[in-house]
Amino acid sequence: MELSRQKFIVAATSALLIPQIDVAEARNTPIFGLPSSSTRRFAWTIDDGASAQAVGEYLNIAENYNHNLTLFVTSGYSSWRTHSKQISRLLSAGKLQLGNHTVSHKDLTKISDAEIKTQLFGCHKFILNEFGYDARPYFRPTYGNYNARVLRIAAELGYTVPTMWYGTFGDSGKTPEGRIVQLANKWIANGRIVIDHANRPKSQSAMNQILGIINTRGLHSVTLREAFGPNFK
Repeated sequence: MELSRQKFIVAATSALLIPQIDVAEARNTPIFGLPSSSTRRFAWTIDDGASAQAVGEYLNIAENYNHNLTLFVTSGYSSWRTHSKQISRLLSAGKLQLGNHTVSHKDLTKISDAEIKTQLFGCHKFILNEFGYDARPYFRPTYGNYNARVLRIAAELGYTVPTMWYGTFGDSGKTPEGRIVQLANKWIANGRIVIDHANRPKSQSAMNQILGIINTRGLHSVTLREAFGPNFK
């Protein structure tokens, strides 16, 4: 994808990854939920992106419904390039947020310091070059695994907000759709961060049931930046 002038400027000024805060200030506990609010909201977060069709389904939800989504990008999957134009448009409209979920989904607690940096920085550069978008400070540790070393190295790269979840749809693999809907019904609630995956398509019936749960509870999904504000570190 050819970089626009704006994207080139963003890439040129951010590529060195100069941290925005002192590493000593990096949080040592992840976030699991949203700040309190007078509005009924939750954060619908989607990981990975192994399936281009599934990624497209979530982009269409952001496009067509009153739900803003946070996508944690595993940059080694081609689906993100497949949908580059729509993602860029939805980012500009404030309907999406992108977060860092590494290059190839390795367990960060089981690799060297240098490999951790390669995984996080490689994903950062991809998002920056492809979309002109700086995903800092939000990253999601793969498999939900982290330790003090992972948090320190991530913070050195400007990723100071490790983002976990309050509930999961349990759909990273081949979970039956009925079970996915059950878990969505269990975990979707006001103030929560829930985790979903774009690794295989869901049927329209399953997606409609999930949207119905959200609507029945009077909720709408917000991005993490919407909930925590632009200066949250």
